[in-house]
Amino acid sequence: TIFEELERVISSGGKRLRPVFCCLGYRSTGAEIEERTIRAAAALELLHTFAIVHDDVMDRSRSRRGSPASWVQLAELHGSQGMLGDAQQWGVSGAVLVGDLALVLAGRALHQAGFPPSRIAPALERYDRMRAEVVIGQYLDVLAAHRGSADEAEARRIAVLKSGGYTVEGPLHIGALLAGPSEELMESLSAYGVPLGEAFQLRDDVLGVFGDPAVTGKDRDSDLREGKRTLLVARAIAASGPDDRAFLKARLGRPDLEEEELERARTILQSARGSVVALIEDLAAAARAALRTDAMHPEAAGLLDELSGLVASRDL
Repeated sequence: TIFEELERVISSGGKRLRPVFCCLGYRSTGAEIEERTIRAAAALELLHTFAIVHDDVMDRSRSRRGSPASWVQLAELHGSQGMLGDAQQWGVSGAVLVGDLALVLAGRALHQAGFPPSRIAPALERYDRMRAEVVIGQYLDVLAAHRGSADEAEARRIAVLKSGGYTVEGPLHIGALLAGPSEELMESLSAYGVPLGEAFQLRDDVLGVFGDPAVTGKDRDSDLREGKRTLLVARAIAASGPDDRAFLKARLGRPDLEEEELERARTILQSARGSVVALIEDLAAAARAALRTDAMHPEAAGLLDELSGLVASRDL
């Protein structure tokens, strides 16, 4: 059933960063984490499930967390059960609906977490803004890939909208709003969350090209075949010679890329890898600097400091 597939995706693993950041946003106010905090935080994992299921459909990525992507899993189910029609089309249609269900259940989980209306209302408002940013960022990401271009400023804007905001800043804000934060605390959470969220997505982009699939659980060729216009690509194109620049512009985004072309693209992108990693480290340092404030509970600040290193230097 659709619920079984949703449970399979959620149970397949993942970092659970968004629920963790939501809980730490709550704790940053000085409030003790309760069962209702966990319920609210679970909504953000459901939101992430919606995003990755749809993302795999759009990118035609066949694996996620070392397991089949939803559209692949459902297509295989179609074949094994002798269903009628086209198996891949069924897989894609079913996966879209699995993602839709996750989105609906996410909103329900937050709304029914058990907080009074005075706390739920501002949290829901922030949640709605975050959802819109995710969709807009993903649209701009797909648009840039099909247009075949994105300069450095646009690539960074996409990184922040597509994933950065809903991975760190948004969950922190939602958690804090459920407890009742000061304005100074919200500003500090933004000063931490914005740079770390961008660092998270930039690291994801690096892993998408150079990561070990056995560790990341994802295909490292799909971003190249999809033609993702990341900061890594923007910097490599800007710094490359005429032949390499022409190759990247002509071949990135081609689903028929041969193995030798994939390796050539990786070799060219390697020239920009160091500068992107340096930027990731600078962004993480900026995030940690924002934790030096009396507005934030010290326990939460200490845990957020630890997380900044894990997010910026992770291998999965």
